[in-house]
Amino acid sequence: MLLIRVKVMRRLNKQTCSADALQRNAVPGLPGEGVVKAPKGQDEFTIDFRSTPPIRALVFKDRLALGGIALVRGSSRPIEGLRVRSSQVTVAIHEGKMLPDSDRLRSSEIARDHAHVGDARLPFWVRSQAPASFFAVAMDEAFVKEIWETEFGQVGDFELKTAIGVRDLVINRIGLLGRKELSEGGIGGRLYAGGFGTALAVHLLRQYSTSPRTRVIHKKGGLALRPRQRVIDYINEHLQDELSLFELARIANLSPHHFATLFKASTGISPHRYVIERRIDRARDLLRQDEKTISEIAYAVGFSSQSHLTANFRRTMGVTPRKFRQSLD
Repeated sequence: MLLIRVKVMRRLNKQTCSADALQRNAVPGLPGEGVVKAPKGQDEFTIDFRSTPPIRALVFKDRLALGGIALVRGSSRPIEGLRVRSSQVTVAIHEGKMLPDSDRLRSSEIARDHAHVGDARLPFWVRSQAPASFFAVAMDEAFVKEIWETEFGQVGDFELKTAIGVRDLVINRIGLLGRKELSEGGIGGRLYAGGFGTALAVHLLRQYSTSPRTRVIHKKGGLALRPRQRVIDYINEHLQDELSLFELARIANLSPHHFATLFKASTGISPHRYVIERRIDRARDLLRQDEKTISEIAYAVGFSSQSHLTANFRRTMGVTPRKFRQSLD
């Protein structure tokens, strides 16, 4: 039976417990076994979902960084009470069996797809008696802050309340997109991750923010002709670059979330899908010329690897780039 005790902490001046120290203080046993103990005098552990190495307390099975977002699947070992804090704003979705959860004031059960929401600046105290598996979306503080400023018209810091074991259908839907992107090795790229990351950040700031806020009122309808053409021209001129949703939104002088909504209303597809289709169109032209290798074409049109070009080309055209080129002979 797993017992998790959680208490949100407001004081941030405690010494941080290192990964190496946690590794040294794990109870001896077979790899992955035993309860993790915090070193003497140290009871806080900071997790960076981009770079923290695997330890007994936390093992990352899959990890992918796309711009200001990291997608992670991992597991945690039993922990004998310490404060845990992430370097990013994090949503972790429980993937294992139902677990009992309690703190000093209440008790509840954490089931599969229950979510934990954590603000990067607020550690929480945790104790567990059994392992747990999770999928997490971790967003850089700067990424969320830009959404806070552009979507909600706020100046200054935001603050999110820590939530443990919540049922949240929006988080679950976005989590499905993140899981698929992680399992496919990030074939959608930075622009796609920025899309569902922006949607997640907006949701967290609406539902979990403790800061006073006033939602910016946006006009409904599609993107006006002139800003839409500016964005399309920019995409065509920078297909080979790693485009981001923030970048395209700035060209239209809109917040990322509002831009994505208006762009889809105008074109019928998301900004990410539009960019993918333009890259495939240009790849087809280059494949017809027979002057570049498929690998060279992948980079020339903005894909991060030949495999990403192949996966997106097959998804769009129904055949691989190689077979498409062969069909021209």
